[in-house]
Amino acid sequence: MKDAELRGEELRLEVLGLQQNPSAFEALALKIFRYQYAHNPVYQSFVHYLKTDVCAVQRLEEIPFLPISFFKTFEIKTGDWSSETFFMTSGTTGKANRGTHHIRYLDFYHRLATALFEQQFGPVSQFQILALLPHYLENPHSSLISMVRALGQHSGSEAVFLGLDFEEFGLRLKQATAGGKKVLVFSVSYALMEMAMNAPLDLCDCVVIETGGMKGFGREMPKAEMVEYISKRLNIKNLYSEYGMTEMMSQAYARPLEFEPGFSMRLLVRDMHDPLEVRQKGRGLANLIDLGNIFTCSFIATDDLASCSPQGTFQILGRAGNAELRGCNLLFMT
Repeated sequence: MKDAELRGEELRLEVLGLQQNPSAFEALALKIFRYQYAHNPVYQSFVHYLKTDVCAVQRLEEIPFLPISFFKTFEIKTGDWSSETFFMTSGTTGKANRGTHHIRYLDFYHRLATALFEQQFGPVSQFQILALLPHYLENPHSSLISMVRALGQHSGSEAVFLGLDFEEFGLRLKQATAGGKKVLVFSVSYALMEMAMNAPLDLCDCVVIETGGMKGFGREMPKAEMVEYISKRLNIKNLYSEYGMTEMMSQAYARPLEFEPGFSMRLLVRDMHDPLEVRQKGRGLANLIDLGNIFTCSFIATDDLASCSPQGTFQILGRAGNAELRGCNLLFMT
């Protein structure tokens, strides 16, 4: 095995080990930064463009963060390897305008996602999963669908994927409850809104995880307003939110507005007007450190607006406008 491949395998084991040793996060992030700088040509070119002194990088805030848009225009890989699969963002305008995340080891993605889920919710084996993810089901390369299927397999009961047929959902809910397991509902936000408005069911005994997404529902509404409405209408006692994306291997969960990052990720914020000014707390655009992305890029400048607390928890406040996105691209393309 080549030295680069051997190092990648060692780092993969270290990422999983963070669950028992979370204090090692920053040191491991710096190791992965240097590994990706050495073996990821796209990231290396970006770091060179910024004239970053790699040897001088000693803190998380000093690491260069690759604009998330690069996943649309480049094949982001650390090392030379063939993809087991790939995930793509949803979209209707063709592959050229969709972010693509190449996955070296699908099992690693599933293993990491399961560990992060169980860190928050306990053993997945206690749950029967019902999934209301109609929009995601239209995307055969959805990372969320892959994750939910894997969680179902680890639970010992296959996840049940449903559309917006709430009568069928009600029947499945009764069956799952009768089976003696807790019911876990993964749902896009607009499906819960549709249920709340048109077919309110009692979900008081369920753990409900909304994954965001109001596409197809109509008007957007503030997250807090949506949470309050569906909680009351559906009698939800345990409502969580999930934060993840195609370009990430890791997920964070909130109850339901304040996200606590799992052991393999951190969120920092960058200044709205100076993308090279990065902080560990305050408001700004979200810079994600996802150590699960060992074989792609672990340092991503997203288009999300966020607020990060001194304790590391965060809220997602919305999306940046085109001005912020263009400004980020100009760092590399000008």
